[in-house]
Formats: sequence, structure tokens, C-alpha cells
Amino acid sequence: MNWMQALIAGLVQGITEFLPVSSSGHLVILQTLFGESGETDLTFSVFLHLATLTSVVIVYRHDIWLLIRSFFAAAGDLIKGRPDFKQPERRFLLMVIIGTVPAAVAGVSVKLLELDGLLENIFVVAVMLIVTSAFMFLVDRIGKRKYTEADAPYRSALLVGVLQSIAILPGLSRSGTTIFGGLLGGFRKDFAVKFAFILSIPAILGAGLVEMAGVMKTGIPSIDIVSWMIGFAAAAFSGIIAIRFIQILVNYSKFYIFGVYCLLASAVAFWAGLR
Repeated sequence: MNWMQALIAGLVQGITEFLPVSSSGHLVILQTLFGESGETDLTFSVFLHLATLTSVVIVYRHDIWLLIRSFFAAAGDLIKGRPDFKQPERRFLLMVIIGTVPAAVAGVSVKLLELDGLLENIFVVAVMLIVTSAFMFLVDRIGKRKYTEADAPYRSALLVGVLQSIAILPGLSRSGTTIFGGLLGGFRKDFAVKFAFILSIPAILGAGLVEMAGVMKTGIPSIDIVSWMIGFAAAAFSGIIAIRFIQILVNYSKFYIFGVYCLLASAVAFWAGLR
């Protein structure tokens, strides 16, 4: 992989990871059109996942730091037998934990039931892109909501988590689905976006670990350090831009743009599968 290919791969990964268009769906479409990627690109994919994880950490560094502090403080209180989750930061921490559980269960279930082939099916991608499109059109139609970390019900966090677990299917955008779930659960728009992206941290980390397990079985191939660093920087930078873009766009009821795009991508996926 040369530096130009790494740059393009990084930009595509950073953009599609956070814009509601499904990075996994795009990967399956490209693999169907141009063939499988091989071990080197699998290892590079793990590297790019780390880059997009970096994007979220940079944008939400203050919230993440508060969550880390809350985790240790809450753990200390639990040891003393005085659990307290009334503070907004601790409620937010508990919401993230609740929202993460369904995705973890889904990921383990896919491995135990050996359903990996389902995650690479081009027709599953085509159908799920249509579902993503429907969610994007609905996002614009959901009225004003009020909940934040200070008063959001835990059942709403669970709803977002369940929808995120379903988004393991390629073509169903994780970011789009979780933002839609947050709004459906009554989250204020800015909080729905923040919760969706912070909830992506364990999801991206988990996906990266699963891919790394596959890499370790085949062995780590030789790499071009310069190209990989270019790809990492491109993914991290484009990821930050994508997150900032969504933060702004969610207040303008323009998510239908992604709905239209996903319908077009679905048509391409159907064509790729039938050709």
C-alpha cells in the first residue's frame, strides 16, 4: 500500500465511520466490486479504527475525562457500600455502560453462532442501507426533545444500545442508528449526538480487538510506516471534521441528505451483487 492509497483509505474511514452512511457497508460494496483485501489491509483496518477512536477522544476529551473520574469515584463509593449515581456525570457513565451491553452481547453472539458471513453479504448491505435511509428521513421529523445526562431515563440509554447492537449489520449506520435512537428516546439533539459518539468508543474498540484477533492468527505483515502514519492522520482528521459536521447539521433538519445518499448506495449494492 503506497501513501496515496493510505491517504484515501484514511479519509474514507474517518468520514464513513461518523457520517450516517455505514463504513462497514461501504467496505463490503468495495470488496464485492474489487475483490477481498487480504491480511495487510485487515491489519491496516485495525490501525484506522484506532485513528477514528482518537477522533472521538479529541472532540469529547472533556466529557471523557469526567467519565473516567466518575468511574473511579463511583467504584470507590461502591466498595464503601454507598453507591450514588445522582450526579449528571455518574448518570452519564451508567448510561454508557447500559448502552454498551447490547452491542457486546450482539458481537459475542455473532462469533458464537458463526454468523460472520452475514456481515459480508452484499444484499444484507443493500437492504440495511434502505433502513438507514428511513432512519435519516425520520430524524428530521422527530420533534423537540428535552433529556440530557441530568435527567434522561435509563430505558432510553438501553433503547440506543439495542439499536446500536442491530447496527452490527453492514449497511446499517451505527452513528445514524444511535442518533435516531437517542432522539426517539427523548434526548435533546445535541445530547443525542454526544451520547451516540461517546457510545462509539467501546464499539470501535471492540471491533478493533476482534479484527486484531484475526490478524494475530495470520501474523502481522510487513508495513510501510510512512504510508500508515499518513493513513492514521487522514482518518483521525477526517473523523474530527465528520463529528463536528454532524454536531452542526443535527440542528438544521438536513439529515435527509444522508437518506438520499444511502438510497443511491443501496442501488449500487444491489447492482454489485447482481452483476
